Amino acid sequence: MESSVVMIQPFDRVYDEQYDSVYKAVYMRLLNREITEDLVQDIFIKAFRAYDRFDPKVASVSTWLNRITINALYDHFRKNGTIGGQISKQAMSIDDCVEQGMEPGAEDAEITKLIDAQASKAYMILKHLKDEERELLSLRFGLELSYREIAERVGSKEKSVGAKMNRIIEKCRRIADSEKI
Repeated sequence: MESSVVMIQPFDRVYDEQYDSVYKAVYMRLLNREITEDLVQDIFIKAFRAYDRFDPKVASVSTWLNRITINALYDHFRKNGTIGGQISKQAMSIDDCVEQGMEPGAEDAEITKLIDAQASKAYMILKHLKDEERELLSLRFGLELSYREIAERVGSKEKSVGAKMNRIIEKCRRIADSEKI
């Protein structure tokens, strides 16, 4: 009888292959570079400490790391007094900024750190979205989950997630085409 042996790759290779995906997913939720870098560092420290318990027969490395990332984001929002669809203190919509007396055209410290025009435009589009919308985009494009996987994570139906994603993408197009950006 032949047993199937699954080789586990060294953690430094996991880090190199998964870092960009984790960073994008976290940044899309927080829209703050410093907090994102701190949280991504914490995610990889947790993953490194737990790597000896990782079982490739149960899940792929990316699925396992996605779960750690999602849990870290939930923990972050819980610690900052925000859970489930509430806007975090670090990631506010443009409407919330205006309500709090911030000028829409005022200098945004985060955008000045972005190097290219495309990253700046993406940041401005994301700032106009609700937290729930950024979460779905983060799961789809940051963590590269399928609609089915997203539906399982958010407790929804796959078709509903697909329809929401289409509406969010259309909203992003409208924002990008507007004179605001």
